[in-house]
Amino acid sequence: MSGTGMTTAAELHSPKLHIHLAAVERAIVYVAVFLAPYATFRFSDLFFTVSDFFFCLSLFLLLICGRIWNKPLGQATGLWLVAFTLLFLGMMIGSLLHSNPHRGLIVMAQYLFAYLLLMIILIRDDPKEAYRLAAIFLVSVILIDIHGIITFYAVGYVPGEGRGGIVTGGKRLATVLRNPNLAAAINGLTLPILLYFWSTGRVKSYVALPALAVFVVTVVLTSSNSGLFVMAICLTVFVAFISTPRLLLRLTFGAAVVVGALGLFGSKDMLPKTFQTRVLGALSSGDISEAGTFVSRAALMEEAVQIISDEPIWVVGVGADQFRERSVQAAPVHNLYLLLWVEGGLLALIGWMMFSGVGVLLAFGIRMAGGDKHALAAMITTVVVFLTIALFNPHMYARYWTIPVLLCFGLGLAQLRQATRQVKAEKRSNAGARLR
Repeated sequence: MSGTGMTTAAELHSPKLHIHLAAVERAIVYVAVFLAPYATFRFSDLFFTVSDFFFCLSLFLLLICGRIWNKPLGQATGLWLVAFTLLFLGMMIGSLLHSNPHRGLIVMAQYLFAYLLLMIILIRDDPKEAYRLAAIFLVSVILIDIHGIITFYAVGYVPGEGRGGIVTGGKRLATVLRNPNLAAAINGLTLPILLYFWSTGRVKSYVALPALAVFVVTVVLTSSNSGLFVMAICLTVFVAFISTPRLLLRLTFGAAVVVGALGLFGSKDMLPKTFQTRVLGALSSGDISEAGTFVSRAALMEEAVQIISDEPIWVVGVGADQFRERSVQAAPVHNLYLLLWVEGGLLALIGWMMFSGVGVLLAFGIRMAGGDKHALAAMITTVVVFLTIALFNPHMYARYWTIPVLLCFGLGLAQLRQATRQVKAEKRSNAGARLR
């Protein structure tokens, strides 16, 4: 063992090997981020995707190279861990008390991967890496959208695919995500990345405008009321944070041109029939019951409120997946706030909401420490969109929910690190000038 073993150990700790492993790890995490929206690429029925596999490889290589960052979110890392602890305790105590610990462990393992492990993997010390990862995810979503739009018009619905097709039987675009509402929500959650790159000049208008058009067309083709609502909120919040008189004047002029063009050359018949029925019908009549599956989802929310009041549920809930067991519709309530309250109690609900609270504190902290308003806008907009999407979805531990949020946090932290390094460089330059 002496000769060979010592050589092997020396090789493992050589700087050259670490450089090679770091390059391999970067390539692997790029692939993982690119594949993250492709949630249907998974191993059997287990919710462990091909992207998750590459993320695990990335984490393994980070451990080998000793590149695990102790505080990915800076001083806010501790609060993030407290948030996860509260979520874990609420969900697991409820599951244990109701004799269902295995489901609690499965659900919390998913949350652990999505909220803790991905934070360690995606928040990088190198600002360039933060920009690359965000750009890769953005490009992946745009490619999914372009593929979906082409399929919608060139192929359409394919009988026999049912709910698993790119286009549903109801003529709604589902993309490779196989879910129209999900496809629209992911676009709304990814849009702040595009807006950040555009507003900071990293992406030129001749690239950003077509990309924005792809996002809008995709959401229209999904005929998703929640998706349209989320996109409107995203644009409103981001513009509000970066608004200047000049920007508002440009936006007003652009909106006037678009409205004028639609008034002269457009008509309602240009929109998909499903969009006219599901979205425009509810908007024009003011009857929200016409907005897709609102009635059935409202019934689930009523069930959740009834369970909370009947139990009653305060600190801990009835355990993971127990709402589905008790529901008349045998489905989880599509409102994460109510679902966490029922299954994990206020402990779990407060813990999950703390994740967004940490993001807001981090955003304003970055702004006060020298970050610009574009980073603040991207982070706050992402948090607002994330919280809004939670109104229409059950458990949000799928990786495509948390990755855009963490990537926007990474963009903000990267911008702060660049500003900090510039300040330090200026101080050193000034000190050198005084010495001379």
